[in-house]
Amino acid sequence: MKSLRFLIPYLLPYRRLLLAGVVWLVLTNALAMVIPWMLKGGIEAVEGGNYRGLAWFALLLALAAVLRGGTRQLSRLRFLRTARRIEVDLRRDLLTRLLGQDAPFFDHHRTGDLLSRFTNDLTNIRMLAGFGVLTLANAVLVYLFSLVMLLALSPGLTLIALLPYPFMLIVVKRVSRRLLQHSTLVQESLGRVSEAVEEGVSGQAVIRAGNLAEDRCRRFAELNDDYLERNLVLARLRALVLPVMIVIGPLATLLALYFGGARVMAGELGLGELIAFNAYLVQLAWPTLLLGWVLTLTQRAAASMERLDPLLGTPEPAPFAASATRDLRAPAMRAAGLDFAYGERPVLHGLTFDIPPGALVGVAGGTGSGKSTLLKLLSRLYRPESGKVFVDGEDLADLDGAAYRRRLAAVPQEGRLFSGTLRENLLYGVPEADDDLLRQIAEAVCLEEEVANFAEGYATRVGEGGLALSGGQRQRVCLGRALAADGGLWLLDDPFSHLDAATAREVWARLRPRLAGRTVLLASGRVSLFQGMDWVLVLKDGSICQQGTPAELAAADGCYARLAERERLLAELEGSA
Repeated sequence: MKSLRFLIPYLLPYRRLLLAGVVWLVLTNALAMVIPWMLKGGIEAVEGGNYRGLAWFALLLALAAVLRGGTRQLSRLRFLRTARRIEVDLRRDLLTRLLGQDAPFFDHHRTGDLLSRFTNDLTNIRMLAGFGVLTLANAVLVYLFSLVMLLALSPGLTLIALLPYPFMLIVVKRVSRRLLQHSTLVQESLGRVSEAVEEGVSGQAVIRAGNLAEDRCRRFAELNDDYLERNLVLARLRALVLPVMIVIGPLATLLALYFGGARVMAGELGLGELIAFNAYLVQLAWPTLLLGWVLTLTQRAAASMERLDPLLGTPEPAPFAASATRDLRAPAMRAAGLDFAYGERPVLHGLTFDIPPGALVGVAGGTGSGKSTLLKLLSRLYRPESGKVFVDGEDLADLDGAAYRRRLAAVPQEGRLFSGTLRENLLYGVPEADDDLLRQIAEAVCLEEEVANFAEGYATRVGEGGLALSGGQRQRVCLGRALAADGGLWLLDDPFSHLDAATAREVWARLRPRLAGRTVLLASGRVSLFQGMDWVLVLKDGSICQQGTPAELAAADGCYARLAERERLLAELEGSA
């Protein structure tokens, strides 16, 4: 019942379609009730020698059977069409809520497991919403109609024939809870298998280069064995239910034939009435058998719903506004006592700074100093554990997410490209843009010469995650994508890490004029890129060890000067090599 309550909000928009399905289902079962009654009339006609009446009963029986087949098809189409639409609605809601989650959610959920929820778990729910609801509704109608007809024929014999059914209910009640528990374990195990497949496909180059295929295959075999074992346990539980369902129908029929036959011999019941009684009783057999299947289906769907609830139970995010006008106002940024940790690992400690609107700010520091984490906090991917970030004097946590995204142009260090062409990736945020903008973007990020050498130019497909491009090309495409969408606040997380020093300086020199009037934070380990900036924050071990203009920091003896000296020595070594 909890599973059905979960589905109610998704069933309501299709109530008219479901009502039509119920109407056709009622008509189907009403016609099913006609068939045994015609059979009774035919036998009584034979007994009375009324062969013309027999012909009429046979004709009506055949007509009822044909009509029942047609109405049954119409009812199934309504229910199954509703289930497909519910699946689409659920998938849309899941993706909407998934994209509205903060970064910690993705830190605690494996990609393969999330994919499993979008595929296998949704399939379980669709089966319940379609065949499950159809079977339950049909079973209710069959039991209701058949019981009325059985009681009309012989109340006493009906009570005798239904004696095995309470035993079925006891077995179902005892097994259903264990079915739910093991269905949940099966779905979790399937999530781990899906995760292993996703990691194997996405990381196939690393696996082959590191000669890790044997180890990965062995680990995958262990996960498959675990999934198989859990499925076998579930199958054994289902095997306890189905035989009970199968036995109920024949046992009820046997009781009816034994006690009903005695009444026919005693003259208390007509032969036609006994045959009609057994025909109505046989009609209970198939719905009863399907109830065992629906029980397992319901438990699997309930387990799936428990896995989907963390997503669907979150507040629905504000509508995405990718097509809305970008906000080009340069904001002022201020942080007061920022602290942040990934789990038990502290990363940032008491960060405090003040950035005026339109400032060009560098974030310097060595590996692990907290540069990327700071930009993630400013992007609102994570929320600080203590302290606050203010944007134009307003707490970032209180700002409307969609409105803030329209101000933001963020480029992560390992930006992901999407399957498609180079053009589609560069203009991902503004797909309606023309070729002039496309060429301007490619020129700004120093891609125009390389694109000219591609056989298909901007129509070149980048492959899954951009694997057809080099690391430096991927980073420049991400920069171009941000440039096309634009925004008043730019957060650049070491976007030149895969470029050589000369190319990085060239790209930055072309970008800087286009960022005039924007508030820009550039995190990088190359302090040479900070020349001419308004301000530089220098991080060390998650704290600000220095801040000031590049000239002031270079003149002082501190973290910034050591980073600059280290970069100079590396450049000399590369030059001598």
